Amino acid sequence: MREKLPEFSEFLPTMTGVYIMKDSSGVPVYIGKAKNLRARVMSYFRRGGDRGQIPYLVKETDSVDYVVTETESEALFIENSLIKRHKPKYNIRLKDDKTFSSLRLSVGEKFPRLSRTRKVRDDGSLYFGPFASGKFLKSTATLLHRFFPLRDCTPSKFERHRSRPCLNYFVKLCSGPCAGKISEEDYGELVKQATSFLRGERNKLAKMIREKMERASEEGRYENAAYYRDQLVSLKENAEIERSNSSRFEDMDIVGFYRESQQYEFTVLLSRGGSVVDKLDFSVTSPQGDEAECLREFLGRFYFSDHYIPKRVLLPLSVRDLEGYVQWLTEKRGKRVYVEVPLSGPKSELLHFAMKNAPESSWRKPEEKARQGTLLRSIRKSAGIKRVPYTIECFDISNIQGQQTVASLVRFRNARAERDRYRRYRITTPSGPDDFRSMYEVVYRRARRAEEEGWDLPDLILIDGGKGQLNAAYAALRDCGVENEVDLASIAKTEGRAGDDRIYVCGDREPRDFSSNKRGVYFLMRIRDEAHRFAITYHRELRKSKALTSQMDSVPGIGKKRKLLLLNHFGSVEKIKGATAEELASIKGMTKQSARNLKEFLR
Repeated sequence: MREKLPEFSEFLPTMTGVYIMKDSSGVPVYIGKAKNLRARVMSYFRRGGDRGQIPYLVKETDSVDYVVTETESEALFIENSLIKRHKPKYNIRLKDDKTFSSLRLSVGEKFPRLSRTRKVRDDGSLYFGPFASGKFLKSTATLLHRFFPLRDCTPSKFERHRSRPCLNYFVKLCSGPCAGKISEEDYGELVKQATSFLRGERNKLAKMIREKMERASEEGRYENAAYYRDQLVSLKENAEIERSNSSRFEDMDIVGFYRESQQYEFTVLLSRGGSVVDKLDFSVTSPQGDEAECLREFLGRFYFSDHYIPKRVLLPLSVRDLEGYVQWLTEKRGKRVYVEVPLSGPKSELLHFAMKNAPESSWRKPEEKARQGTLLRSIRKSAGIKRVPYTIECFDISNIQGQQTVASLVRFRNARAERDRYRRYRITTPSGPDDFRSMYEVVYRRARRAEEEGWDLPDLILIDGGKGQLNAAYAALRDCGVENEVDLASIAKTEGRAGDDRIYVCGDREPRDFSSNKRGVYFLMRIRDEAHRFAITYHRELRKSKALTSQMDSVPGIGKKRKLLLLNHFGSVEKIKGATAEELASIKGMTKQSARNLKEFLR
């Protein structure tokens, strides 16, 4: 590669941008960003030396492409987009790269709603989290509704309960704004209190509630005073929800790592409003020997997703182009972000804590992976299949007397659900209540895409059903020419409640013997149940939508033409239900009277 140095130096600019190192086939093997593209790329060839696997990267590189950008933040965005698309072999590979849930408070609405979400959007709402633990998120949300009875209902449900609030109001988990049980001003006060609670301002909140309690007592509103007293007691009893209660801790992310050869374990502590509320762990494989470069790339991948960006990020060591990262994070957050490498004081103690947790996570994961491997190998042995089922896809069919038949596909990798690979299908074959033909169609549609990117075949396809469905799935794989590239089995329910479900494999007349492998059959049952849940949910959505659109025909002034106009404009029945009468009337072809009639019907 050294003989190509002059050639590269001639065309590489000295500007900021992204460089793409490709092999002889034109496939990207490494993607990075640089302030000076020429200097950065040349550094690989001039001093590859003993820096990890850099010599191997240099040896594989046949050409270098590049994208020039105006700013470093723009280069960071393009770098991460290209890495996500091409997955170059020498860039780090994040494992456990999940999207975690956060609490969302829609402060832009008249009566803000508290809900859970996996997407952090720039929509003016307040987001708190993310929470790696779903259990902790749920307990926090429950606690909030008990302290501050905010609504969690959708706009359509809110509209439906204008005359009578739902059950949450009667069990004191909601203040009933839908039915006018609380004024907008008082509800706004609840929102302020909930926001203070989520930001960790416990002392400020306790003082506020105590003042309200004393004022209510002085004015003779003893029932209100008792309510505030109970809030104070509950606040004190649930103080343990704060993992750490020092006022020194700001709203920040603290990043630590542990390295063993090419394996890195990154630990990110989430400090929200004075409380270290959660911990995220990521396993990373990096061929580079430069720890700072690996940390730099990890930060780009981590914050490129929908993770919440706090005010401050603490790092264990400085990274290249730190100012560019600060600018990028500030633009993405919309507010100033500080990235620091503390050497002493309280922040360095937090960093030490994160660095101490990283090796613990690294040592624990191989044990968990070994248990998963043992489980999957036991399934292979009991089922008598060719491959260890590291990836499993399960199909299920759902219909009512052959109407609106749908199918679901769920995917598990290393015994964990890959929810971003779930798929839903509407069966197009006019077969009536024929599960066999429906199963053939959905497996055929899946198998024929096996060569497309992101549609690689799993090790095992699991069918919900007996030998009939199994044979239909095999016929689909055979017709696509991939019957030898994947193992195929089905899981059939036993009669009654006793006993385990039966596992059938293609070519066998009798079910496989899983009597000595209860854990294996229970795991397959869990995958089947997940596929069934996913299919049923989709089928219910379609039934509900069809029923409502059919009923809309009976609304005075709403015929097929107006119904079609509404669906084309709003996109779904749910959005029609959430629209106001004024919004409905604004559609060309609608009248104020027909909009009022429809709104009354939807209520």
